[in-house]
Amino acid sequence: MRAQRAAIIIAPAAYVIALAAFVVAWGLPVARDQLFLWLFLGMAAFSVSAWRSWGQMVLEWLPLFGLLVLYDFLRGAVAVAPGQAHVDPQIAVDKVVGLGHVPTTWLQDHLYTPGHLHAYDYAIWAVYMTHFFAVWVVAAVLYRLDRQRFRRYTPLAVTLTLAAFLTYWLYPAQPPWIADPSTTRIVPEVWGHLGVHTMQSTYENRSLVNTVAAMPSLHAAYPFMLLLFFWPAGRAVRIGLAAYTLAMAFALVYGGEHYVADILAGWAMAGAAFALTRSVRTPRWRFRAAALQAAPALPLRPAPAPASRTTSPPGPAPSAPPR
Repeated sequence: MRAQRAAIIIAPAAYVIALAAFVVAWGLPVARDQLFLWLFLGMAAFSVSAWRSWGQMVLEWLPLFGLLVLYDFLRGAVAVAPGQAHVDPQIAVDKVVGLGHVPTTWLQDHLYTPGHLHAYDYAIWAVYMTHFFAVWVVAAVLYRLDRQRFRRYTPLAVTLTLAAFLTYWLYPAQPPWIADPSTTRIVPEVWGHLGVHTMQSTYENRSLVNTVAAMPSLHAAYPFMLLLFFWPAGRAVRIGLAAYTLAMAFALVYGGEHYVADILAGWAMAGAAFALTRSVRTPRWRFRAAALQAAPALPLRPAPAPASRTTSPPGPAPSAPPR
């Protein structure tokens, strides 16, 4: 018993120390294989007492990880020359929204100072970086605390991600920083100034990055997906996630990563995926599920009526009701 209690305390502490050392030595694990590995280790470290359920955890997460790895491979295959990708419709939409101005250009003209980073530049970098962690950390927390919600959350995230890939395939689109050479990518500027590096994926290389997969913006779609999914959680949660959704949209437009049209398409796709998967339930994986289903169901017998403590002399049988 003492050893088990010690493990419950030591395992999470060891995990936190190991993760911090990894980040310092090799960088942030933003690639999905690296991120999923650390999520699994974290869930295992915080559930040492339930180590027998680790196999079930791998089974429930394996479809999600497999589909997203497939998405990463296929995303790199969807590539055309930047000059052949769509951009005019997005600019037209943005000029309507911006009353004749492209919002990215207007924001950078008024807020960005070349060679001098402001506090809000660092803030948009921080918001932008949450894209790589938020959706999957939320999935891990749901798996740990609310398994039923996790099984509703998984098909939503997978459907939205694969729908975005299909759109990239059908409609390759340029981001602002490719369409307009005068547009600055602010996030890489901050990244270079901070000196933060990331751990490279073990299965992905830089040639798989698709620079014309801008429509829709998954950076914008994921926060809106979270807002819809957690809408019943209460007013405070709704306000917080709505603020996060708008902050991400601002970071993407001001940072030169996406047009407003990409943001709107991402929100629309998140809404469609939420509506489509609202009633979907993923199966509950159990190692003994097959054996339990194969066992014949036994008919239920009614429980015998309790014997009366007092007896009464027998009387005449009740007469049959008149017909």
